Amino acid sequence: MRKSVLEKDVISQLHQKSIEIPVIGITGGKGGVGKSTTAVNIAEAFLQTGHKVSLVDADVDSPDDHTLLNIPLNNPRDVAITQPLFNDSNCTRCRKCVDVCRINALFQPKNSIPILISDCNGCEACFLVCPSDAIERGEKIVGKTYMTEMGNLRLFTGELIPGVEESAFVVNALKDRAFNEVDDSDIIIIDTSPGTHCNVINALRGSDEAYAVTEPTPLGVHDLELILKLLRILQIKANIILNRSDLPGVKGKMRSIAKAYNAEISSEIPMDDLLVKSYVEGAPVIRMYPEAKSSKEIRKLSQKIAARHLQ
Repeated sequence: MRKSVLEKDVISQLHQKSIEIPVIGITGGKGGVGKSTTAVNIAEAFLQTGHKVSLVDADVDSPDDHTLLNIPLNNPRDVAITQPLFNDSNCTRCRKCVDVCRINALFQPKNSIPILISDCNGCEACFLVCPSDAIERGEKIVGKTYMTEMGNLRLFTGELIPGVEESAFVVNALKDRAFNEVDDSDIIIIDTSPGTHCNVINALRGSDEAYAVTEPTPLGVHDLELILKLLRILQIKANIILNRSDLPGVKGKMRSIAKAYNAEISSEIPMDDLLVKSYVEGAPVIRMYPEAKSSKEIRKLSQKIAARHLQ
């Protein structure tokens, strides 16, 4: 299938990567399937084998990796976007800034300067078209990033301010910070938000491969296909982690979808009471109950990832 020039350009940008450390995306089309729990336990498995790990919690609407690890959020840093401030003395009332604003955030009363009437997404188009340098740069805080260091683990967390829509800016700021501060990490694990929206795309950008966490249910099948379609578009190698794998259901359909998208089912993690117990107690199951069925499967999976990227 032929790709448009725009699509080729987008894919090229998505694969830009400025570091040599392996980047592994943990993602999924459906919420509630254990994506973050899996990401945290994979990180713990690498820590137990002596590796230095950077875990990036890019689910900025609801970051919870720090809760699952029972560690604080440290070293906060504001994420701000540009907001236009209008200079009355320079403004010629030309309306070019109002006309170029695609989200209609600007309004210009008759014989007056423009005013900001709704949330601005910081695109800065108004600055580019203003012929009289009548717009100055203000700021709006839309979220925060954090970096918590515990032994060989560096946890990078992004958090969107409730009620703010510009979550993509927080994801991008988080990844910029993480990629600039990973130092001597051996591997970077990125825990994305569920779904196939822009934040997931931004989080996965630059990944060497991605693991889609799902479960053998009809909704799991539906959303697995969506995320595999996205990974195919992004040209990121796709793998599947089948969580709660011993649920009676549609495992055959899962295997058919995996084959259709040339994706490997890399791990099947069974239902495990000890995994639930560790979740409630706020610690990775692989640390609390190393002999649990789920711990053994996660350890095998981490060994597969290490064989591909850490040899």
